[in-house]
Amino acid sequence: MRLFLALDFPGSIKQKLEQNINILRADIPKGVKWVETENLHVTFRFLGESDPIILDDLNSQIENVTKNYHRFSITFSNIEVVPNFYRPRIIWYNMIDETGISQKVFHDVEMRLVNFGFKKETRPFKLHTTLGRVKYVKKLDWEAILKKVKPFHETIICKELTLFKSQLTSSGPIYSIVKKYNFKQTNIK
Repeated sequence: MRLFLALDFPGSIKQKLEQNINILRADIPKGVKWVETENLHVTFRFLGESDPIILDDLNSQIENVTKNYHRFSITFSNIEVVPNFYRPRIIWYNMIDETGISQKVFHDVEMRLVNFGFKKETRPFKLHTTLGRVKYVKKLDWEAILKKVKPFHETIICKELTLFKSQLTSSGPIYSIVKKYNFKQTNIK
C-alpha cells in the first residue's frame, strides 16, 4: 500500500482553500491537475509503497515520537509557484510554524523511519499545502494571477499526525486514514 504522513485540516479550512483554487482555476483553465478539496492537507513525509505487515511496528514507532511533543500551530502564508514562474511544477501554500515543533517532529520521525528501513528523505523539510500540480501551461503572468487570490492567513492547531493510504485511480488519488497519532495536549485548543 502507498502511504504518507500529513497534518490534516478541518473541512471548513478545506472549503476556504477551495475558493482560492477556483479563483486560480478561472485564470489557468488547462494544464494543472488541481487537488480535490477532500484531499487537501499539509504534506509531512511520503513513505511510498509499504507492506501492510509492517503497520503495527510502524504505528508504534510514530506514536513513540508524537507522544513526546505538544500540539502546535501552523499558519498559511503566501502561495508559491515552485520552483519558479519560468518552470512551474507545483502551486502551493507555504506554511509557517513559528514554534519549530514540526521540524523537530519531522527529524525524530525521519530517524525512526530510516532505522526502520525506509529510504532517507533527500529533500529539505518544507511545510506546504499543494493546490495543484502543473502538467503544462503556456506563458502566464503568474504575479497578476496570484494577486487575485483572497488573502488567507488562517492558523491551524495541529493536534495529530495522520497516516494516509493513497490509492491511485485514473480520476485521481483516493486518500483514506490508516491511523492518527496524537500530540500531547496543551492549553492550545
